[in-house]
Amino acid sequence: MLFPLYEELLGIVENKPGPESPETASVLNGLAGIYRYMGNYEEALRLFSRALRIRENLPSQPRPETGDTLSDLGILYTLIDRREEALSFYTRALEIQKKFLSPKNLGAVRTLNRMAFFYKGLEKPETAEKCFRRALEHLEKLQEQEPDNRVVMGYRAGTLNNMGVLLSEMGKLDEAEDRYGQALKLQEKVYGAEHPQVAQTLNNLALLYFQTTRYEKAMILYTRSLEIMEKFGKTEHTGFATTLNNLAGVYVQKGRHEKALELYTRALEIRERLLGPDSPDVAKTLNNMGELYRILGQHKKALPLYTRALKIYETTLGPTHPDVGTTLNNLAGLHESMGEYETAINLYEKALGIIEKEYGPDHPYFKITRNNLIGLYEKMERSWRR
Repeated sequence: MLFPLYEELLGIVENKPGPESPETASVLNGLAGIYRYMGNYEEALRLFSRALRIRENLPSQPRPETGDTLSDLGILYTLIDRREEALSFYTRALEIQKKFLSPKNLGAVRTLNRMAFFYKGLEKPETAEKCFRRALEHLEKLQEQEPDNRVVMGYRAGTLNNMGVLLSEMGKLDEAEDRYGQALKLQEKVYGAEHPQVAQTLNNLALLYFQTTRYEKAMILYTRSLEIMEKFGKTEHTGFATTLNNLAGVYVQKGRHEKALELYTRALEIRERLLGPDSPDVAKTLNNMGELYRILGQHKKALPLYTRALKIYETTLGPTHPDVGTTLNNLAGLHESMGEYETAINLYEKALGIIEKEYGPDHPYFKITRNNLIGLYEKMERSWRR
């Protein structure tokens, strides 16, 4: 592990060249990053703060390393939900880092990507998009300076991929598809056609194809992504399970139900093993399997899957989370299929209350659930007239 190595190295550099040296600040920064990764935010804050103090007191300010520590503190304050301070650190970092931007120093690009994710978390996608665009502008200029610089190309590919995800979520699907295509070309040039980074972008583009009902293209990309991950031994990985889950959804749309069930089962086993039986990701696959069994008319198999998914969501995410509302809608549809109309009505109404509170009455999820409820009332009315 890196942790004991950093601890040992810290003792060495504090002794010589000294506790206020650039070397000590560098080790403190690295050690703080490990603590942040481990979730020990208090110790990470202490070490980052000490590294920053040392770096700010060094001669010849500003220095790019100071900007790096400020950016790291921005991430940390985001994680502990102190957003105003996080933004302040990011802004200060960027002011310093952009002065040193070069093919060998991409600190400003890293911070702009981090700021994009920060604004995305605040549900400010337009501001996040601006950050990604600024990062890409910098990277394009740097690549003009050094067209074959693999590090610059790698960062550009990663930023294009990240921006593609954001644009897809914003409904800008044509531009998202273009960004994914650019990212793939760069990744294949830098890493080769079979690399985990390529697999990730293939996954994102496949999801876009799925959302736009281009199921054949989605199936091809998901399958290729799985093959890459299998080649690199990443089958015991949450990303592998996600791809299995998503590919199963494609097979459902193509009517290949047995294949879909096989993939859902495999995804569920991996997620339960890696994440535990009560993970929301486990609930997602349970929900999908329940929906597949409902389509097949196997209601007795679907019911315990939906019920277990609902319990997981309520326990881990809270009783008013949107995923609870979606699962209630699915469970209501199952009870409707079973002819248990009163139970279905209660579940639809409960789902509507949750979805409206989270998304409002104009959201597609609300309209789908409302239409399901109206359809059930109409079905019941027709049966009464007979």
